[in-house]
Amino acid sequence: MKKGIVTGIAVLLPLIPLTAWLMSSWDEFSAQLGFWFYALYVPARSFGLLGFVLMFYQFMLASRIPALDSVFPRAQQLKTHRTLGKIGGVMILCHGLFMLIFDVISLGAIGFTFEKLLGIIALFLLINAVIAAWFIRPLQLSQKAWRGIHILAYLVFPIVFVHAILIGTTVRGYAPVRWLFIVLLAAYVVILVRRLIANPFAAKPRPADPQS
Repeated sequence: MKKGIVTGIAVLLPLIPLTAWLMSSWDEFSAQLGFWFYALYVPARSFGLLGFVLMFYQFMLASRIPALDSVFPRAQQLKTHRTLGKIGGVMILCHGLFMLIFDVISLGAIGFTFEKLLGIIALFLLINAVIAAWFIRPLQLSQKAWRGIHILAYLVFPIVFVHAILIGTTVRGYAPVRWLFIVLLAAYVVILVRRLIANPFAAKPRPADPQS
């Protein structure tokens, strides 16, 4: 019962603001923009929002939160953590690629700004973490290298938040999305402070089989 409730909340949390944004953007832009807006821009923004939420979930599942530990076995949390990391990484990558293609088609050039640079930095850090998780055996990473990559991945969430706020098209323009981002950032800070107090960077064994 508890598992179903927690899972349901986790699914609805991003879908409600995403649906509100999709409905608003349809009413606002349907008469003005053409095929590429719906083929690239809308999916790109959707992937960005969902990827942001999945990154937060992944962070939560790795943080040993007592409320989650009382509902889900630790092994299940770690398995879901890895899965969400891969899915979220692909979504964020698609977000960046789709927006890049949309800029080229709609503007005839790639607009390069500071906020987009932040997005590129976050994507680079996230890809490193995903590759480390996906190919941990073939790469034969040392425990020090593996931990270093994952510690750097802690920067992805706040960087993406600043990236989204500065660009502002979706986050600042639509209250449900804006409040989702604010609530998740506040929760991220609380969890991170708790982990820092608990000395989260003490040596821990590297997972032997990320696919298990």
